Amino acid sequence: SIAKDPSDLYSFSSCCQVSTNPFSSRKCLLSRKMKNNQSRSKHLMLLAAIVLLAGHTHASWVDPDTPKEFRTIQALVESDNREYALVFSDEFETEGRTFKDGTDPRWTAINKNDYTNDALHYYSHDNARTSNGVLNITTEKKTNLYKAFDEKTKKFFADKKHIQSGMLQGWNKFCITGGIIEFSAKLPGDPFTGGLWPARE
Repeated sequence: SIAKDPSDLYSFSSCCQVSTNPFSSRKCLLSRKMKNNQSRSKHLMLLAAIVLLAGHTHASWVDPDTPKEFRTIQALVESDNREYALVFSDEFETEGRTFKDGTDPRWTAINKNDYTNDALHYYSHDNARTSNGVLNITTEKKTNLYKAFDEKTKKFFADKKHIQSGMLQGWNKFCITGGIIEFSAKLPGDPFTGGLWPARE
């Protein structure tokens, strides 16, 4: 909302850099008082423009490339007659997208050893990227040396794995608490062989 009294408005140049001048403690200060009506008018116009822009800006987790017909879906069980609205989607249409930590607002490709289920692979952010309108996660023969931790001895030791793959996660970016999750994926290997995660016992 716009403040009623223009003198209550803060200047938008409130970044406050530290000055190297010994006679000045700060280069820019929050200014509460405008020197004249002209500067006051300029700040009001700037504030009004920001308010108008904010009214027309819409942020969403839904990918603009997701077709309109897929943005709602009926419940998949007969006892539920609700219609679900899409709240997140990613079509991976942008070419050359990478997912190294800090490079993507939706996903992070982790760069670490996978120590669960006696996994034989090491996760690398280099093995996840977009091309030809899809997300490609590749698995390859590549040796990685890393620092492992022995749960029994409580000590670190040098270890290595000879398979490298990729994994994306949305940790601390978005959180799904319930609903319907749909995805389309093409998996390698024989489609008639069962088991998508042959974890060792």
